[in-house]
Amino acid sequence: MGTRLIEQAFVCPICGRSFTAKVVESVTHQGQDSDFYPHYIGDNPLPHFLVQCKECFYCAYPDDFFTDHNSVPGLKMNQIQEILNQPIAKKIPQEGLRFFLAGKLYEIQKRNPYLIGNLYLRGSWCCRLAQDRRAEIELQQLSVKFLRESVERTTISNPDNVAIVTYLVGEIYRRLEDKNLAREWFKTVEENLVDPEQQQWLLELTRNQAELNEHFIN
Repeated sequence: MGTRLIEQAFVCPICGRSFTAKVVESVTHQGQDSDFYPHYIGDNPLPHFLVQCKECFYCAYPDDFFTDHNSVPGLKMNQIQEILNQPIAKKIPQEGLRFFLAGKLYEIQKRNPYLIGNLYLRGSWCCRLAQDRRAEIELQQLSVKFLRESVERTTISNPDNVAIVTYLVGEIYRRLEDKNLAREWFKTVEENLVDPEQQQWLLELTRNQAELNEHFIN
């Protein structure tokens, strides 16, 4: 079974417009890249993990739409267009742009840096699919900034994920060809493990990518 989408009704919490959008009901994937981008079977579901208002272009996860009109803290409608007018926004492929916009809106709302970093990471995957390495790098740089902050500020709610995000920070630095920072973060994965036996896969993956880092193999 591949990607399954369903049509759902939404009301924009910024401008109040009612509209419908397709969202992800289920996905199937087989394998993944070393930064956890899944190899989806069937249609690519990434663009449908987010919902975008057709009037004001507010973009966020589906659950963010189930709030009252004008109830998104710290966010004004004109800020959406300001983000879309940024020079960097004009360089990002359309599907990646949705994640960039959602990440910037989360930044304005001062949301958990773990969530912000994940939005930018998924945006970088969209750029990879579009074979746009320059845009992928831009979003990887944003992603690693916030994922790193989430580890350093301990904003990751699930302790099991701390080691995973620590690895991910190292892996993104490796992909950005920052050998020293990649090495530094790979070295701290083991100390963040909660259950070394269950997370042996992560240790092995870290060792493999750390070895690639030493030889600048991307």
